Amino acid sequence: MKKQLSNPENILVVRLGALGDIVHVVPAVKNLRMSFPTARISWLVEDKHKDLVECLSEVDEVVVFPRRRWQGDLKYPQRYFKILVEARLFLKKLRNKKYDVALDFHGNFKSGLLTYLSRAKVRIGFSRGYCKEFNFIFSSVQITPQQKRMHRVDKYLQLLQGLGIKAHYQKPVFSVPDADRMCMDDFIRQNRLDQKPLAVIHPGTSLFGKYKRWPSKNYSELADRLTHELGYSVILTWGEQEYKIVEEIASFARYPVTIACKTASVKQLIAILHHARLYIGGDTGPTHIASSIGIPTIAIFGPKDHLVYAPYGDNAFVVRKEIPCSPCEKRTCDHVSCITSVAPNDVFDAVCKLKKKFDFLNIA
Repeated sequence: MKKQLSNPENILVVRLGALGDIVHVVPAVKNLRMSFPTARISWLVEDKHKDLVECLSEVDEVVVFPRRRWQGDLKYPQRYFKILVEARLFLKKLRNKKYDVALDFHGNFKSGLLTYLSRAKVRIGFSRGYCKEFNFIFSSVQITPQQKRMHRVDKYLQLLQGLGIKAHYQKPVFSVPDADRMCMDDFIRQNRLDQKPLAVIHPGTSLFGKYKRWPSKNYSELADRLTHELGYSVILTWGEQEYKIVEEIASFARYPVTIACKTASVKQLIAILHHARLYIGGDTGPTHIASSIGIPTIAIFGPKDHLVYAPYGDNAFVVRKEIPCSPCEKRTCDHVSCITSVAPNDVFDAVCKLKKKFDFLNIA
């Protein structure tokens, strides 16, 4: 076992989702690659988020757990047998990979079970109290982070202690295929968004995280000030089931804003972000992607703990209000004053601070 830990040849990374959490795991995976340059690194991820992992040069293989497709099939009883057959084949392929080490960054029951079923010789996870849903029972090596309230990036880096790695933050790099990059370059040019510094606003979140959304009228007021007072071109990006949000913002705005085209995948969203001189969004995956690739980023936070979940790095500025009940872990609330009390002027002031901090934000 010592040999497997000190020089593993076949490594499985387990982080099933979501986008922001995947971004937070990337620095740890970059440390893995630096420590074991000849190892084969595979990443087990849900089908919904596989596109982001495919952008990582450090990963040799993306192993897709088809949760979304199987959930859709569960609506039809006649497909149950098909799901069982596919699940059996999936687990057989996973076991046949013969992993030396599996690292469970996700830390819940599902990820722990999948890590266990992979039959990796060594399974590294977080200890009791630092994971959820009895995940620790599936780990053969358990790591206890230095403290409970710590940024997710730092927590994930500490999991590498199970391999004897003293990990340090490494900036993520996402490689976008030429076809996706050129498609978004054409969109930017056709809409003349390359004539002025570009500000990207991503107002949506997943339906699961809709309680973290800042009001549309606030975004429209902010967009007007970015356009009129600072001279930005403003583009509104959106994901699945978020189009009505950007439509509403555009309808409220007094100055022109551009609604982004539908992106085929997160790869095309990243291609748009590479044009941005400023990014503004909520506590959601695209915000973490923007910050991680070095874009000056404003993150509007409500209920979640910014010390744990904020964008990582000094190019990001968190705008939030200190209220008695925040942070909290609730997913429903009668007032959500933690997010609604953030005013457009608060965010605009943060933009001006970033503009002063980064010379490249200055308008020529």
